[in-house]
Amino acid sequence: MGETDLDTTVLTHGVAEKTATTGDIERCIEELRINGYALASSGLEESELAQARDVLDQVYAQQAEEVGGEDNLRLMKDANIARAVCAYDPLMLKIATLPVILDVAAAFLRQYCVLMSHNGILNQPGRDHYQFTWHRDLNYQHYTSSRPLALSALLAVDPFDEVTGGTYVLPGTHLFEAFPSEDFVRNHQKVVKCPPGTIIFFDAMLYHRTGKNNSNDVRRAVNHIITPPMLRQQYNFKEIFAQRGVEVEDPKVRDYLGFEYEIPKSVKDWREGKIEAARAAKARQP
Repeated sequence: MGETDLDTTVLTHGVAEKTATTGDIERCIEELRINGYALASSGLEESELAQARDVLDQVYAQQAEEVGGEDNLRLMKDANIARAVCAYDPLMLKIATLPVILDVAAAFLRQYCVLMSHNGILNQPGRDHYQFTWHRDLNYQHYTSSRPLALSALLAVDPFDEVTGGTYVLPGTHLFEAFPSEDFVRNHQKVVKCPPGTIIFFDAMLYHRTGKNNSNDVRRAVNHIITPPMLRQQYNFKEIFAQRGVEVEDPKVRDYLGFEYEIPKSVKDWREGKIEAARAAKARQP
């Protein structure tokens, strides 16, 4: 019997506690906690996805030129990655702050969180990519925690299918410290396939990898890593936005981008920041 023929009747006995879900966000959270991954719609229009493809290609070309060409990116094993893309185009900032991403992050992490990393991934046909190898988005970490450390949100900009290559996952591996045996990987890996506009959420400690692109076209995605502010951001978004002359006025977006989490340059700066925060808190009191 195939998976599509499974009996979907849910009957129990001897069960005193049961989880109930009432919406798409709660469904995602339950799947994330148990399986380590979940899918949801981004709500983006096809015209926005088409624009995102062009933006990712343009940002990557610009960033390659900044370091002397794509050969230098290959040298540092950073080819086919467009970095900090939310600072380069309003659509990318819109994607980084999509309501479904912020809502799932808030419910999953259950605390204030910031955007640690925001990269475009260009999976070129017939080319190797370091993302082909199994990894956690929090690299080199081999421990578990009672609460999740970080959330990854991968937006499929192009189709993820048998030809373009989906994202491979090892369900449940976010709950274990060590990478599993090769036999386990071969027997239990799953490939996630989805149409453009789908967001693949996963616990950042889940082992996953990119599938090989056997099509004739680039397969693009935008990855977000969202963490509590106790983890250092990959980029100084405040400085990158300033360098590009881009203003961010929404205080919630500024907080999400970590604008208020700069490392003080001196003890005096640290104390002045604390004084300013205390005065602001006092002013808000009735």
